[in-house]
Amino acid sequence: MTPAFSESRSDSPTSVRWFVLGIVAFASAGAYLTRYCISAANTTIQQDLGFNDVQMGELMSAFGVGYLLCQVPSGWLGNRFGTRFAFAFLSVCWSLSNFWSAMALTWQMLWASRLSLGLFQAGLTPISAKILKDWIPLRWRGRSTSWIAASMSIGGALTMALTGWLLTRDYDWRGIFAAYSVVGILWAVGFYRYFRTYPKDHQRVNKAERDLIHEIAQPDTIATASLDTEPAGRENKTEPNTSRKTLMLNMLQCPGMWGLCVQSFFRAAGYVFFVTWFFAFLEYVYGIDKAEAGLLNSLPLIAVVVGSIVGGVIVDWLLRVTGSKWISRSGTAIVSLTVCGLFTMAAAWTSSATELSIVIAVGALFSGIGSPAAWTATIDIGGRHTAVAMGVMNMAGCLAGVVLPIVLGNWFDQIRETDGNWDLVIYLHAAFYFLGALSWLAVNPSKTIEDGYVV
Repeated sequence: MTPAFSESRSDSPTSVRWFVLGIVAFASAGAYLTRYCISAANTTIQQDLGFNDVQMGELMSAFGVGYLLCQVPSGWLGNRFGTRFAFAFLSVCWSLSNFWSAMALTWQMLWASRLSLGLFQAGLTPISAKILKDWIPLRWRGRSTSWIAASMSIGGALTMALTGWLLTRDYDWRGIFAAYSVVGILWAVGFYRYFRTYPKDHQRVNKAERDLIHEIAQPDTIATASLDTEPAGRENKTEPNTSRKTLMLNMLQCPGMWGLCVQSFFRAAGYVFFVTWFFAFLEYVYGIDKAEAGLLNSLPLIAVVVGSIVGGVIVDWLLRVTGSKWISRSGTAIVSLTVCGLFTMAAAWTSSATELSIVIAVGALFSGIGSPAAWTATIDIGGRHTAVAMGVMNMAGCLAGVVLPIVLGNWFDQIRETDGNWDLVIYLHAAFYFLGALSWLAVNPSKTIEDGYVV
């Protein structure tokens, strides 16, 4: 039987899906402005409000607590109310939370505001993944997820470099935080006006583009039924019903989900260092100013951007050449994370802040290559429950965001008091990547969370 999209071959598909990808990518970059501005302003806030390293570690961990708690609920929110409303609503809320941080006068107020920021920003990854599943064909998912991951690191790199530069020019950290908050509110307005939860509800998407997305991105009968029966204009309709209890039971029995969660924890632990304590690490160890620390802190984050883009191409190319999702996803991640760990370990043998940052950045490039593999594998294994699966996987990564800032804050305080060995921090960082590579051995992207179970 001739595929549906061949019947309208004379009509070229519109390109709305790529505009949607661009909007989602921008949301990721903008969100990281508010998420990690506190890391770049770490020592400045300590001086202003009289905090120590231990207290700052607890403040940075507060975001991770909120982010952890709402990963799965935010996935359900996207399914229940549609990604159009959910994403715009959450963006406004997390922007207001960051503005609250700018107004905070006590440790308790600042902690509560960072917790709130994490609660609302938890929807960023699961809802982004749901949008990619609904809008992007399978053959382009690797590259598409790489742009999302790259945008996150672009936002992180921009935050570190720009905040450090602004602070050295005597801009107040409160004003910087408030300015960053405006970005998310403006984005939410534009997103809600342009975006629609499903391609069939967007007036600028023609039949050729709908058929292209449908025929390639949704080859299984369950997903096809979902798309075919989605009424026009009904953006708030959820995915086909599966009881929460059954879904969670299936996830617990799926080795691939366990592997994805473990790799998420260790990969996030490596990344969290860059966006929490690396800025202060450079200041403490090498005595450099904030502008230089911000620039050097941005190097590994920029490298992650490059690696993410390259990784997306590699993931799609390997799938096309080998036809194996395991080689494309798991194989790519194992190799890239192992190489990343080796370069990170070698960074401890450098002699200057610049050398250390460059070597770590080379390792971070390989870490970035593994990022699209994690996104695409989660979409593969999650199937029609992608938003929830992504939330669970990302929730495991959030544990690193809760634990590591506190551990490093206490450790930094101890090293400074006892004149300890800073190289041990780098070695721990390398170990995270080695353990992350090992965990991918449990991931088989060809098996979904529903395979072998009655749903």
